[in-house]
Formats: sequence, structure tokens, C-alpha cells
Amino acid sequence: MVGCTGRGTLLPLALTIALTCMAAGAACGHTTGSSAGAPLDISSRQARVPGEYLITLVPGTDIKVIADLYGRFGIKGIRDLGSDTFLVIINEDPGPDTMKKLSGNNSRIKAVQPNVLYRTNVAPTPP
Repeated sequence: MVGCTGRGTLLPLALTIALTCMAAGAACGHTTGSSAGAPLDISSRQARVPGEYLITLVPGTDIKVIADLYGRFGIKGIRDLGSDTFLVIINEDPGPDTMKKLSGNNSRIKAVQPNVLYRTNVAPTPP
């Protein structure tokens, strides 16, 4: 015990409060049957960005091939993402099927896919 200051009783009390709060916080984080830690199935929640596509060219291909194939849809912009992949933003979105079909006839296009939004840790919406 430390004299009259009361420090001898405050330290154990503070430690007890801190441990209690930590235990309560950990207990509130998980409920019975919680799927915390389980991988999220985001496939059902994926949404594509309308008018945006990721186009991968065969290495050494001129970017002009994108304008030649997709220019009819009004290209707003093309951003180089590296590794011969480009984010292409178009005005009139014909849809992923048409975009892929157009690229299928061109040996300079390696892949075409819609720009998909990925979400993790999405909080459920209240009813």
C-alpha cells in the first residue's frame, strides 16, 4: 500500500475495468451463428459500371485498335492501367455480350470484361 494517496487501490481497479471492457468488446463482436471470418459470396452482389470496360490487348498492339472496334459507341476516355490493359469509358453501352463479340473477331484483343464493382464488409440494410 502506498500511503494516503489511494494509488494502491486505483491501479488494480483501473486494470479490472480495462480487462472487463476488452472482454465485453470481444463478446459483442461475435454472435452465435455469426459468419464472421467466412468468405463473402460477392458474386450475387456484383454490379458492373455501365459504359466501362477493361480491355486487354495482345502485347505490342497499338491502342488505336480500341478506337477502331469500339469508336461507334462514343469513347469518352481510355486510361492505361498497365500490362496492356485499358479502362475504356463509352457513351452508348451496348452491353458485355456485344463488346465481347466484337473483340472475338480481332486477334489483337486478348480480353474484354465489364468493369465490375467489388464490395467487401457491406453492412446489411435495415428492413
